Formats: sequence, structure tokens, C-alpha cells
Amino acid sequence: MVDESRLIPLAKSLIATNSESPPGREAEVAAVLREHMEAHGVGCKSVGDADRPNLIFYSHDYELGELVIHGHMDTVPVGPIEAWDYDPFAGEIVDGRLYGRGSCDMKGPLAALAESMIQYSEEGHETPLIMLATSDEESGCSGAEAVATSGILKGIRYGVCAEPTSLDVLVGEKGMLWTKLIARGKSAHGSRPEEGVNAIELCMKAIRQIKETDFPYEETELMGAPTLNLGLIEGGIKINVVPDRCDASLDMRIVKGQTIVSVLEKMRSVLNNSFDGHVEVEYVHGKDAVLTPTDAEIVDVTLDAVESKAGKRPIPTSATYGTDCSVLQPKIGILNVICGPGSIEQAHQPNEFIEIKEMTTSVEIYLEIARHFDSS
Repeated sequence: MVDESRLIPLAKSLIATNSESPPGREAEVAAVLREHMEAHGVGCKSVGDADRPNLIFYSHDYELGELVIHGHMDTVPVGPIEAWDYDPFAGEIVDGRLYGRGSCDMKGPLAALAESMIQYSEEGHETPLIMLATSDEESGCSGAEAVATSGILKGIRYGVCAEPTSLDVLVGEKGMLWTKLIARGKSAHGSRPEEGVNAIELCMKAIRQIKETDFPYEETELMGAPTLNLGLIEGGIKINVVPDRCDASLDMRIVKGQTIVSVLEKMRSVLNNSFDGHVEVEYVHGKDAVLTPTDAEIVDVTLDAVESKAGKRPIPTSATYGTDCSVLQPKIGILNVICGPGSIEQAHQPNEFIEIKEMTTSVEIYLEIARHFDSS
């Protein structure tokens, strides 16, 4: 049985502790989580900056096993408070739902991971279980990067990421490539536009060119097609001046068969050929797509656990959004699945909530997975 008298108060305490990113305030929520875990006999090490720590919890005296269960401690900002019907930091429970910023993304799931660790430790298994709680997942996964660089999880084979999936099982995620197009024109008086070169018009043409370009990829049912979104555009200084610069920020989600390097090279080639150096592309941030083979042991074990405890056997798919798996998988070699309570449709929204029943079911699922690797 899941101990809701531990699970729910911890989730409420985590929600009540502001860890909005930006600016990044994970130290206080990390202290809440660490105090709770150590009070129940679970050891902890901290990696990275003291202001933005990453916590590694151990069921067995700082020993590693095959499996790490993981989530992040930061949240996106609350946004306009008037959009909320519930106090975003109160952790109110209404009709079986726990409300608050981070309730599903992902302080509720984090509490479920913590309860799974505590219960697994109390059961006295031979095989160690590890739990990771990271900082800065929402703004770039620098916490996961610090953990990977430290080498502290080297040798762990499998991971379960508790991002909210409504207890569906995701076996990968699209990559991300953020770029900035910089168009440079020539300034002139707005009454004599023929004497200038309009950088906004140049930039708009470049955007259309990029959107019409074929970026080859490997078509798979799991990951689907790449996407491109124009997120920001800025140019000009005044209505009666021909703009000499315009910047456009593009968010491309890349898939199997594409890499950051290959897509960037194609973008630069297209722009150089069409705009003779007047439009360039600047790399901002990115991560390649990751995909766990569907025949990997962690996939079968997770599907079996969800079927056993939630009464459904999901069809594996992949995430359109990014997670810490994009770092832990390529840089440490951990094969991940993503499976957690709560709906991704609630993430980053006003009145964010998680179903308490899903939280308790997820604890049973994580324990089932961990017990498999203890007995295998």
C-alpha cells in the first residue's frame, strides 16, 4: 500500500516552496526534499552549484544499481496570478486533484519518486535503487549536464523519467534546435525606401526559404516529423526609417536521422546561396533527438508494470517536448523511458493540477519496475 500520509504532505510542501525558473530557486526545494528523504533513512549526495543543486538519493549506502528514477525540482513561473482560481503555492486539494504550480510538472511526480525510494528502501532489497532530482530542466537541462560531467551515475543502464505522461510510456523525445536569423540591410529615410535595403523584408524572405527547405529525416511512427516555429522577431527603430537589421528566433524540433550539425549546415548553405551573406544563422541552443529501442528491457518492464497497476498497456510513443533524458541518454548511456502521473496538457498552465490517484498508482508502477531489477 502507498503511504499517502507521507506522499501528499511532501507534494504539498514541494509545491509551497517556490522554485520558479527563471530565476532558478531550487536550493530551498532541494532542502525540503533532502530533509524528507534523510528523515526516512535515504542517503543523499549533492552535485553542482549550491544555489542550484542536483540531488542523488541512494537506497543502499551510496551504491549504484542498474536503475535510476528521476525528475526535476524547478518549475516555470506562475505567470499572471489573476489567471489562477487557486493559490499556486497552497497545494489545495479539490475533488481528488492537487492544485498548484508544479503539481504535475513535476513536484507531484517528484513526491511519487521519493515515496517509491523510501518504500523500496524499507522493503530491504539486495539491489540498489537511485533517484535523481535535477535543477534547471525547464531552462536548458544544465543540472543534468552537471550530473553527467561529474560521472557520479556512470554505469547505470536504465532510467525512468517521471515527466507527466498520464502514465503512458514514451521511449524517446524530439531534439531541439534554437537558432537566430540575422538579416542586415541598409538604412534610409522612409520616404525614399529605394535608397535602402529593408532588413525586415530580407528576414521574412529568409524565414520562408527555411520553412520551404527539405531537411531530410528518418520517418518513424514513434517520433513523427520535425516541426518549425517562428517564436520571436525584432527589427527596425522607427516607422519612417528603412530597417537595417532584423532578428528572428526559430524553434525547430528535430527527429531521428537529423542532427544539430546537419540541420545547421543545411540552413547556412541555403542562406548563403540565396542571400549572398546578408542573412546569417546563429546557433542558440540545442539537443539531438533520443530514442530507446522498443525491445530494450526497460521498455518491456515499464509496459508490464503500467498494465499491472494501471490496468492498461500503452502503445509506446515519443515526446514532442524536451526532458533531462536528452542529456542522461547520450552523455551517460542511460536508456530511458518517460512515464509519470499527470497530464502534459496541465503543465505550464494556470490552475495546474494532478490527480492524486495517478500519483499513488505511479508509486506502485515505479516499485514494480525497481523490484524487477532486484530480482533479475
